[in-house]
Amino acid sequence: MKDMIIRFLKIFFIAAVGISGILLVFALVLALGWPWWVGFFLLLILAGLGIGGVFLRRMWLKRREQRFVQQVIEQDEARMRKLKGKEKDELKELQVRWKEAINALKRSHLRKSGNPLYVLPWYLVMGESGSGKTTAIKSARLSSPFVEVKRTSGISGTRNCDWWFFEQAILLDTAGRYAIPVDEGRDKEEWQRFLNLLVKYRKKEPIHGLIITVAADKLLETSKEALEEDGRKIRHRIDELMRIMGVKFPVYVLVSKCDLIQGMTRFCDRLPEKSMEQPMGIINNDLSTDIGAFLDRAINTIGERLRNLRLLLLHKPESGGVDPALLLFPEEFENLKQGLGSFMRGAFQENPYQETPVLRGLFFSSGRQEGSPFSHFLNKLGMIGEKEVLPGTGKGLFLHDFFSKILPADKGLLAPTRYAVQWKTFTRNLGLTSWVVIGVAICGLLSFSFVKNLNILNSARQFARPPILRGEYLEDLVTMGRFNEAILKLEDQNKDWWFPRFGLYESMNVEKRLKAGYCSQFKNAFLEPLDKDMIEDITNFNAVTPDDVIGRYVAHLARRINLIKARLAGQDIEVMRAKPQPSYVSLLYPANQGIGNEVRQKFGRLYFNYLIWRSDFDEINKKITTFESLLKGLLDIKGKNPTWIVARVNNDGYVPYITLKDFWEGNSEAKGEIVIMPAFTLEGKKLIDSFIGEIESALPDPLIFVNQKIEFERWHR
Repeated sequence: MKDMIIRFLKIFFIAAVGISGILLVFALVLALGWPWWVGFFLLLILAGLGIGGVFLRRMWLKRREQRFVQQVIEQDEARMRKLKGKEKDELKELQVRWKEAINALKRSHLRKSGNPLYVLPWYLVMGESGSGKTTAIKSARLSSPFVEVKRTSGISGTRNCDWWFFEQAILLDTAGRYAIPVDEGRDKEEWQRFLNLLVKYRKKEPIHGLIITVAADKLLETSKEALEEDGRKIRHRIDELMRIMGVKFPVYVLVSKCDLIQGMTRFCDRLPEKSMEQPMGIINNDLSTDIGAFLDRAINTIGERLRNLRLLLLHKPESGGVDPALLLFPEEFENLKQGLGSFMRGAFQENPYQETPVLRGLFFSSGRQEGSPFSHFLNKLGMIGEKEVLPGTGKGLFLHDFFSKILPADKGLLAPTRYAVQWKTFTRNLGLTSWVVIGVAICGLLSFSFVKNLNILNSARQFARPPILRGEYLEDLVTMGRFNEAILKLEDQNKDWWFPRFGLYESMNVEKRLKAGYCSQFKNAFLEPLDKDMIEDITNFNAVTPDDVIGRYVAHLARRINLIKARLAGQDIEVMRAKPQPSYVSLLYPANQGIGNEVRQKFGRLYFNYLIWRSDFDEINKKITTFESLLKGLLDIKGKNPTWIVARVNNDGYVPYITLKDFWEGNSEAKGEIVIMPAFTLEGKKLIDSFIGEIESALPDPLIFVNQKIEFERWHR
């Protein structure tokens, strides 16, 4: 009940988060003023990214499975730093020999056949400590091209792994505690380091097969429960190997120490010496997973052959007397079946939780003939005290061809595990689904980008061609103002476009073309004619020109010069916008002609954008020289005392005149009433100071105006 409630709450939470996300996306779309259908494509993008995230996470988990703590070599070097004296020198020499073996393998003639690390098959040998792994390899008497490094170990390798380099294969003889752990934590960590070495240097084909050794005396003397538990421990290691490598490799069970089966040594003494190199066992040709049936077939087949050989040996003339051990051996051999069955059930039995290993074959051998054989027959007869003691010979019985022929013949017997196939299929489909979802979402967003481009272009359609100016200043000013506002609106729409454009930049291109058209229209049909008239007017000015006219022209030139200088200096647009803007209206229509300040300021805004949108800086720079020359000429017309400054402030229209009605109530004006002009008020004084500052900033040298400024300030007081 508790699990059901937790599951319901989990599903409810996921559903709530999903619905909230959907609502949030559509709320964002509507808040931004986008079409509602864009929300579906945004959700598809998020779904695609989510699926892609799951895909990447699976990839990361898979990679993490193959990445362990350290490599064996690093462990060796760390341990060496703690050693001193002669022991360190000896261990250093062993490590050098291990490295030399790997380098020699890489430099060998195998390079002609490809990567030397992959030309020869690699086989892992596992088994309990004392099960005869190393003895079996030694006694196989396999040939090796490495005369001095036939067996090479690292510092850790003496405890963990011995490397045997042969012409037919490379054998990795692992420590017994890897198969049957003694200290689970420490042994597991060392086992993982060893796997890391395999995965790093043999990424394509980590191993081609696994040889499991189990001693015959243990099969005969140990309980079924203990043997089955050992089998399960071996199965765990096999499962780790398959999972980390992603392949199913052939597994061979090699029963070692068969000399401890009563009669084996005597039986083999009667056989031809060459036959001792042949393998004794059976291959699982159909790779059957029915362990019981395979074991029955193997023991029955081998037992039947041994009985047939016994008859042949007894009928040989040179056989001499009948040896009791010779008679007992086939039956004693069949007594392995019970213990072997328990062990193999634990190691190879199918179950729903683990991948079933590929049992390729069952073989029997003896590396060294020593100890006392065990006999079920003698044990039942109570003759246990009359045990035979073997002479300690080192004949390798039934080992040579097992390593040199059976194993290399199965080099290509590798297949991906079910988990690897499922993972590959899942990740491939997941990746494809992610790409499809993201692709559909991108198509939708591409459509949105197109629609938005189209809407922006439609809003600017009326100015596809430059507006026609009629030569009337105020009317043309209004027309250019509409053109300017349309471009600013288009600019704002493009700036507000924070979503990817997916290559659709037509609205930005249209903005650039409209700005270029605006600048050309403003310059050719509006600005240049006015500048030409202005220059002609200034050329005709003299000492009797009204002060108000001089002031208006000085203000216009000073403000244009200051804006041009700021533009060339790369100042921020907002800083430039805060500067006083020029107005041609004030030149054509004085303040007393009823033209409002809004109309006067319009030219400043139009000129400001014209200046910002231009890119021909050389042409702009030429204007400064012309305007500075005109400004200096204007300043010299009225002599030392520039009283035109007062006229400029009085007629500017920004500061009002002060009269008596500003101090008491009343609407009527007295005849001959005295008024205070704007230039002599506090606000007027601020305007004068600002105006003088504009003039000084516009001149190439502020000292040009210093004498006039001093004279004016003395007079103005």
